[in-house]
Amino acid sequence: MVKNKENFPREGAFIMGRVVDIQDQYIYVDLPDYEGLSSEKIARGMIHISEISSRWVKNIRSIVRIGQRLVLRVLKVVPDKGQIDLSLRRVNSAQKELIAKEHKYANKFENLLQFLTETEGIDLTLDQAYELLGWPIKDQFDLYQETLEALKEEGQEILDEFDNISDDIKKAFLKIIEENVEVSTVNIKGKIKLTNRSGDGITKIKETLTNIMKVVPKPKPTRNINLSYLGAPFYRIDITSKDYLDAEGILSDAIEVLENSVQDSDSSYEFIRD
Repeated sequence: MVKNKENFPREGAFIMGRVVDIQDQYIYVDLPDYEGLSSEKIARGMIHISEISSRWVKNIRSIVRIGQRLVLRVLKVVPDKGQIDLSLRRVNSAQKELIAKEHKYANKFENLLQFLTETEGIDLTLDQAYELLGWPIKDQFDLYQETLEALKEEGQEILDEFDNISDDIKKAFLKIIEENVEVSTVNIKGKIKLTNRSGDGITKIKETLTNIMKVVPKPKPTRNINLSYLGAPFYRIDITSKDYLDAEGILSDAIEVLENSVQDSDSSYEFIRD
C-alpha cells in the first residue's frame, strides 16, 4: 500500500489494483493506495468484461485470478458514490512496466518518511511527515523515481527551500536518504591516445583535456566524465550517467572535442573503447 494525497484516483491515471472478486460480467478490484469514501477501509473499483481484453472473453477466470495485482487505467470516477470504473485492456506492456516500477519507488519514498518518524528526537507521525515534507517535495516532480533521485543528488538544495522544516528534521532526513537511496548508473570506459608534435604540443594537449572535462559542466555522482593519465600518449576516460543514451551522448561530445583539436598533421587521436 502506498499513501496518496487524494482519496480517489483521477480519470485517465494508471494505477495498481488487487483482484478481490470475479463475477460473470465484472471483476472487483481493491485499490489499497486510495482511501475512497469515509465509510470504506479502502477504495474499490470495477472492471467490466468489455474492458478486460481486446479479444472476446469466454471465461474471465482464464485471464485473471483472485489476489492478482494488475496495472489498470481509470476510466471514470464518481467520488460521491465511490464509483471507479477501470480498464485492463487499455494498458500496454510499457505502461505496466512503468507503473510497477513507479509503485516500487513510491513504497521506497514512504519507507524513507517512516524511517524519519522512527528517528530519535523526531516527533512526527507518518501522516505529519507526508504533510510537512513528503507531499511538498513530491509535488515538485512527476514521478517518484525522479523524486528519489533528485533527493539523492540535490537533497540539501531541495530541503533548503522549506523554511517551515527544522534543521534537525532536514539533517535526519538527509542522513536517511544517504543511507537508503541508491541511484543506478551506467559507465562507458576507454582509452584516448592523444599526440601533438608541435612546439607547444603539451599545452595544446592540456587544453584539449580541459575542454573534454567541460563536456559535463556541472558534474555530479550520477553524471560525470573523468580523465586520468596512463602514461604518454594514453589517457583513461570514464563516463558515468543514469542513462545509457545520455552516456553515449557525452562520449560523442568528447570525441567531437578531440576531432576539433587535431586539425593538422602534427596532432592525432584515437579512442579505444574498453
